[in-house]
Amino acid sequence: MPGIAAEQPLTQLGPNLIQSLEQAAEDELPAAFEAAVREALSHAPQQQAKILRLAIALRPDWAARRIADVLMKEEPALAAPKPVAAVVPATTLKDRTAVNTKPIPKAPVKPAVSGSVDFGGILRTGNTENAGLKAQLKLGYQSDRWQHKGLAEGGYLQSETDTLEQRFELEYEANYDIRKEIFAFGLANYTDDRFSGFDYELLSAAGLGVRLFDEGPVKWEITAGPSLRYAKISDSDEMETSPGARFTNDITWQISDGAFLGNETEVLWDRERVTIDNDTSIKMRIVEQLSGKLSLNTRYRSNVPEDTETTDTTTRASIVYDF
Repeated sequence: MPGIAAEQPLTQLGPNLIQSLEQAAEDELPAAFEAAVREALSHAPQQQAKILRLAIALRPDWAARRIADVLMKEEPALAAPKPVAAVVPATTLKDRTAVNTKPIPKAPVKPAVSGSVDFGGILRTGNTENAGLKAQLKLGYQSDRWQHKGLAEGGYLQSETDTLEQRFELEYEANYDIRKEIFAFGLANYTDDRFSGFDYELLSAAGLGVRLFDEGPVKWEITAGPSLRYAKISDSDEMETSPGARFTNDITWQISDGAFLGNETEVLWDRERVTIDNDTSIKMRIVEQLSGKLSLNTRYRSNVPEDTETTDTTTRASIVYDF
């Protein structure tokens, strides 16, 4: 800026001071040049105006930045304006009433009580090779960390002269969630099976369960724990008491929106015998809560009475109503 230098001869500042400012002006960092200017002002405060004129001439970019800093600090109105909210057009009283009364969608709530009714025909091979009927009722109740399950199941086969199959079962199970994927359970089961060699059997079990998969199309749950079985032997007053262990494996796979593939396995072991019960099923939704189901059940029992097969196989086609 030659005009500024001409108004005030810069040589009056002294050659050393001018040289130091010129050398500092060659530095790319504005901070280094500002330090040199401050040092010159401290050595020659009486030459303040001339030093600042020279500084502006040497580094106009530094001068512009300093002026902007001062203006932004002293004049808040010069700061970047805050974004202004968009103006909403005025609405009539009728419009506002319509907006305020619009229903707010609610998240779906899982019903506390759920269950299913299963009724259909069976084909039995093993101890008996006949057709018959079977019905099953399942109930469930969810409350905070507690989950209660109930089951009632009955099967009946009869020929022209004799009853060939008669089995009835009641079961209750309570689960308590320790964590989202881990729970404790307790179970009580009553079974009356004509072809088991016992008038009735009572089973109690407890232990821990793990939900290996609980979200998505696949749900997988396993449980394990000690058990105690009481049984009254047929045609005898003798009672059999057998401590043991119980293990279950339950997998459900939602193949599509209305198709489900399931497999349930229960293993009971005690000092008297081993029982393995496996049920594989496929369920197809017909309409809403009504589905068709085809299942294959295999039940194995070791150490059975004479004239009794160790394995029974049951094929069942049924209609299921879920609620």
